[in-house]
Amino acid sequence: MKACIVFAQEGTESFCHGILSRVTQALDKQQITYEVRNLYQMNFQPVFNADDMQRVEQGTVSADIASEQTIITDADLLVMIYPVWWWSAPAILKGYIDRVFTNGFAFRYEADGPIGLLTNKQAIVITTTRESAETMSATGLDSVVSKQIVDGTLQMIGYDVTYQNFAAVPYVDDAVRENMLAEVDRLVSTVRQPVGV
Repeated sequence: MKACIVFAQEGTESFCHGILSRVTQALDKQQITYEVRNLYQMNFQPVFNADDMQRVEQGTVSADIASEQTIITDADLLVMIYPVWWWSAPAILKGYIDRVFTNGFAFRYEADGPIGLLTNKQAIVITTTRESAETMSATGLDSVVSKQIVDGTLQMIGYDVTYQNFAAVPYVDDAVRENMLAEVDRLVSTVRQPVGV
């Protein structure tokens, strides 16, 4: 079994980096091989430009995107880790989605709408917020974030998605953050082996 981890947090010492470390440790324990796509370290170019659009319309993609699509295709599990900024994903991750999960690769349009092409795959999405769970619920932020990445993106293109947000991260103590990391272990432990493996 293979996993692809798409990581979108700058720097080296954030709580998201702690989550990334815990995810890789948990995957190692389950003997699941993985590739980390650290978008900031890669200096990933996130702008879906006119050249990208023309290529997609012609049924092709640039070499950098073809490489990412191969990794996504080969992976049974997709893990996304990122902080929520402006009620959404960081621009570098949004750009990754725009450029990599293209029409003809991740989905196609039929008379009744888009049909996902990345089926029989699992995804775990882990986000962090400064806002508390109570504030997120009261403002609707929790639903907005979940719908964008779960319903509007990954489920639409075929993934079976598990989503977890860790709230108020800067304001909780180390014991609470350690409990959050234990929940990361639990999330990874729920990964199902592909049929036939």
